[in-house]
Formats: sequence, structure tokens, C-alpha cells
Amino acid sequence: MSLSLRVAAIGLFFSFSLYLLGEKVEGNFFPYGVASGDPTSNSVIIWSRIESALPSLNVNYEMALDPSFKQMIKKGTVNTSLERDYTLKTDVQGLEPATIYYYRWSWNGHYSPTGRTKTLPLQAKSIRIALASCQHYGAGFYTAYRYIAQDNPDFILHVGDWIYEFPVYATTCARPDPVGIAVDLNSYRAKHRLYRTDPDLQEALRNIPLMAIWDDHEVQNDYAGTALYFYNRERMRAAYTAYFEYLPVREQKEWKLYRSFKIGNLLELFLTDGRQYREEDIGHPATHPSLEDLLQVSAPGRSMLGAEQRNWLLHSLKSTQSLWKFVASGDMMMEIKRDGKPLNLDQWDGFEWERKQILSSIQQNKIKNVVVLSGDSHIFSFGKLIIDGEQVATEIGTAGISSPAGKIADKEELLKQNPHVIFTDTDHRGYVLLDISSEGIDVCFYGLNTVLNPEAQRILLKKFHIPVSS
Repeated sequence: MSLSLRVAAIGLFFSFSLYLLGEKVEGNFFPYGVASGDPTSNSVIIWSRIESALPSLNVNYEMALDPSFKQMIKKGTVNTSLERDYTLKTDVQGLEPATIYYYRWSWNGHYSPTGRTKTLPLQAKSIRIALASCQHYGAGFYTAYRYIAQDNPDFILHVGDWIYEFPVYATTCARPDPVGIAVDLNSYRAKHRLYRTDPDLQEALRNIPLMAIWDDHEVQNDYAGTALYFYNRERMRAAYTAYFEYLPVREQKEWKLYRSFKIGNLLELFLTDGRQYREEDIGHPATHPSLEDLLQVSAPGRSMLGAEQRNWLLHSLKSTQSLWKFVASGDMMMEIKRDGKPLNLDQWDGFEWERKQILSSIQQNKIKNVVVLSGDSHIFSFGKLIIDGEQVATEIGTAGISSPAGKIADKEELLKQNPHVIFTDTDHRGYVLLDISSEGIDVCFYGLNTVLNPEAQRILLKKFHIPVSS
């Protein structure tokens, strides 16, 4: 075959590949948009994915101070291939603090959408964070991200369940999930591609940097890393590989995800990993445990974080000089009990010894202004973290972006039995917006009137002010 025929054949195969992927945007080589994440004062991760049938290709990126790219400040090339599912990811270094940058990817004259990102400041008087979690594709549209983009936070903090490994089984399904159940590398990658087709998610990620941790559904419902690594490490590694390929998070050794970000003396954010090092589940299901299961909850040494991560967190909370200390947790840390028994051992209620270690350290070291930001439960919540009758931290829990909450029987009675829970909402999906300053934190719980219609309206459900403690 002549060279010209070979080139034509490659082009035809590439076009046919795009057709098979079902893309309606003909000629769009970057149908999953762009994203940025893990900003520091001098660096940021930028991400995209290119459609290609070539075994390997070099893709260029550019970063500028203006959207027309006349004030270019960085450029480079990233190699990608079928081996990494044609994802593109690089850590752009040498940036200026508190600066807005524009970036894009290009290959052979084809350009990605233009992204917008922002580095963290060295010092700050205020910071705005959007807190998100639990976005099941089939359960609903991601309209919440449209409102998040309008709020223009400094970054989005996602505390887990970025994808769900299974489709919606309920009769109410907002949109189909042709991937089915993810069990291997190809199907986890397909899940990430499917979820990235949501236009509101794409637009939010195009404009706002992301910080993220995983919870369980990025791999398997309610999994414990120490057990899954033993029983099915290939599935665990496949899910982790796809996660790091598709999210703009900074990569560390051996799938390490926990890390921290400091914003001057205003706040330090500690992102934890509550799955990879977690000890094996006590029982199945994790909800409404038996008496036998409950006897194991407070076993000394039982850990969600693992010793190394726990020591890192305790030391970091003690040593930080920041006014506010935020701990991002995939699971609710507040006790939720009915008739004196915890309802869900998959949350921190199933790791009572380790929770006491953390809260006791905060109490004994007189660490002020600690706030836990959590997800997983699919409900909004606001309350106190208490040990020995003393409040040592505040918890803010977000509902899912789209994932539904189950009906809670005797809700008023349950709240009466858990007076440290000041506010909860089980009826709405949405997100939480936090405005943080040296005077305090304004917390807005935003719900949507539906997730079954992409034109949903936003509702302010509740607003709180957390004063700074001196």
C-alpha cells in the first residue's frame, strides 16, 4: 500500500472510531472538555483527553494570561497513547500566586476548548469553596454544577463518588448508562468517559480548578482497601488507574491520595483517603448492624485511615499555623445513632476508636477552628463533633449532586436522639457553598427542585455562620 493510501486509511479509521463512540460533535478531537486541579501558589494540573486511533501521539499545551493567548507564559508537549486511554495530564510549574490563567491543548491544528484556572494565593483575606459529592450519572442531571460555575468559587472540593461502578436499578432513571457494571480497566475508563459527557460538569471543570478525593463507588460499594487488595487487587488497581488518568489530581507514589493545601495563614485543607487503607468491613450490609457486629466497632486499633495517614493527620493538625483547619472526609464523622446503636458502620461510626483518637487530639492540643467536610450520605447535614461532652469541631455534610437519599423513618425522633445534628435535609440534591474569612465562615446549603430535568431551579435551603474561635 502506498504512503498516501496508508494515510487515507488511518484517517478513515480515525473518523470511523469517532462515529462508533457516538460523538455528535463531528471533528471534535477533545469531546470530554478540559479540566484543572490541585492548584498551589505556583503550579496547577491541567487535563484533557484526545480522540485518536494512533498508537501514540504528542499533544501540545499552551498557557497564557489572556483567553486569546497573546500573553503566552507556558507551553509544552505531552505524549499519550492507547496505554493511558489517550488522556492528557501535566503539572504546570513556575506560575504566579493568585493568578488567573487560560490553557488549551492542540494536535495537528485541532484545539481543545479553552480552560480557565487559578493558582492559590500566598495570603488571603477570603476564600470560596464549593463542596460536592455523589454524582450518579443515571440518577440525575448535574445541573448543580451550572450553579456552582455561576458562584465562581476559588475551587471545587469533591469528597467522593465521582463515578458509580453500577447503573441505576430503580424504575426512575434520568439517563441510560450503557457501560453497565465496571469491573476492569476498560469499563472503569468507559465510566469516566460517560460521566464527562455531562455539559454542566464539563463547563464547571473548564472554569474552576478541582480538588478531589475518592470514596467507595470509584471502585466498589462499601469496599475496604485492605480486603479488596487481597481478594481482587486487579479490580482495585484498574479503578485507581482510571481515576488518576481521568481526574486532575497530583500523582504520588503507590496510589497515595491523601495530601494537604495551604492558603496562607487563613486555612489549610487536609484531604484524606478513607478507603485504600481501611480495615475489612465488620458486616454486610453496613446499615442496621447486628449486636455482634456492634461489639467490634470500638476495637482498639481498628482503622479507616491506616496508621501512617492517621499520624500524618494528627501531626498536621497540631503543627499547622493556619487559622482554619479543614478535613475533607469521604464519610460522615458525626455519630448517628438510633436507640443508642449506630445506623451505618461504613461511616466513621464503624471506626469509633480511631475517631476518638482524632477528636481527643484536637481536644487535648486545644486546636481551634477545625471543620470536617464530608459526603457519602446523600443528605445535607450540619452539626457538632463532640468528645467528653465538649464540641471540638464542626461538620458540614453535602448531599449528592444527583444521587438519591433513602427515606428516613421517624426523622424527627432520630434528630431528637442526635441533638448534635443541628440541620439535615434528605429531600434535595445539591451542593454546599462556603465563604471563609478571618471573621468566620458563611455556609449556604443549596438544593435543586429536581435532578430529573436539566433545567432545575436552585433553592437556598439553609444558611449558617460559623464564628472564628480565638
